[in-house]
This record gives sequence, C-alpha cells and structure tokens, in this order.
Amino acid sequence: MVPYDITGALPGTHLGIPSPNLTVVIDLRDGLDLSGPGLPGVTRFQVCLGGLHSTPYLIHHDGNQVGVQIGLTPAGVRRLFGLPVAELTDRAIDLDELNPALADEIAGRIAGAAPDDRARIGAATMLGWTDDLDTAAKRWAPQPDAAAAWDYIVATGGRCAVSELTARSGWSARYLTARFVAEYGIGPKQAARLIRFDRAMLALRRGVAIDEVAACSGYADQAHLTREFSDFASMPPARYLALEEFASAG
Repeated sequence: MVPYDITGALPGTHLGIPSPNLTVVIDLRDGLDLSGPGLPGVTRFQVCLGGLHSTPYLIHHDGNQVGVQIGLTPAGVRRLFGLPVAELTDRAIDLDELNPALADEIAGRIAGAAPDDRARIGAATMLGWTDDLDTAAKRWAPQPDAAAAWDYIVATGGRCAVSELTARSGWSARYLTARFVAEYGIGPKQAARLIRFDRAMLALRRGVAIDEVAACSGYADQAHLTREFSDFASMPPARYLALEEFASAG
C-alpha cells in the first residue's frame, strides 16, 4: 500500500514495472493516464486495476500525482472479485467494470482521508467487501494444483524448475501448465522468471550490488540478470536505477 502526493515535478512518464502482484491505483486528481499492454493508446482511469504483465506500462503525468497504489496477490483478486487472474493478464481496466459500487466507495473514502491514512483506508475498504473471507475463499478458490504451484514458486523466489512442480503435484508438465495458464494467464516458467526478477529488482533498489543480486537470485551471471531486466523493464538495471533515483529526487 503506497500513498503518493507529488506536486511540481517535471512532466513526463513513470514506469509501471511487471510484478507478481496485481495493482489497484486510485487517482485523486484528474485521472491516471496509462499506456501499455492491452491498451489502444493513452487511456485515462480513475480507479485502475492492472493485471499481471511482462512488459512495462507507462504512466503519463504533468508533474503532479496524488493517489494510492495497492498491491493485490492473485489470491486476493480471487477473494475480491471471484475471477481467475488469467482474465486480467496483460490488461488494465477501470474498477468500474468489475464492481462500480466498490470503485465509487474506495475513491470517495480515500479522497476524504488525511494523506497518511489513505493507504490503510483503501485496503480496509477492499477487505470490507468480503463479508465472510472464509466463505468467499472456498467459493472462489483457485484451482488447487495451480495455486499450490504458484505458492511454491513464490516460496522459492522463482528458483525452481517445472520438473520440481510436476514432481510435487504428480501431474504431467502439460497438464499442470494448462491448469496454471487457465488460472494465471502465464505458464509456470514465466511466473518463476517474473518472481525472480521482482526479487532481484527489490534487492537492487535496496542498494545491493548487481553481481551479488545476480548470484543470490539464481541467475547464471550478471549478464543473465541484465538480459532478464531488459526483457521485463525494457532497459538495463543501471538505467532503471538512475531513473528511479531521479524520480525520487523530484
């Protein structure tokens, strides 16, 4: 949960980097202008839900951004909306399309809150819409084999092979992959790459040296990490970190 309130910065674009979480962004100004996977061009949202994606979105801004960003796990999306993440993969939609009442309530409650309370109130509002989490979880539970594979990939930080997943499940690679894609919209190998990249990116942002990140994250070498970073972020690590530092300074 990340509240943000930026004024007086230089107009430009900000990267929405791929992540193993889905993202809800509640804009508290004139709307969130977004371009990227699944969109015909720059599209404006008030409350945006972004699915899993493997290339960046671009957030277009005039130097002023006010709102809240909330990360949702695939299991959280199931609980809130009762649909597989696959239906949202490589898509960004207005929350109105799934639940207009929730979109209106969450935007209204956050708009009237103090900046430091916005993220907490946004998350609490979402949780309030699942009246009985246990019942909802059972009714809208993901396919068990796919969910178990996802959880194992997350637990290993993406450092696992498909053969490990099939050995744990007892199913063939073809069967398990089909179940996994139906639930998440990507295969287990791509999910492992995404989760490994996410862990590496977070370590780099904490200031860990790139060679150490490569070794600890399961990459063959620094060049391997750089290739993966270029695939997911559309730029090498050094350039991404320089842009992040510039954005933070602004």
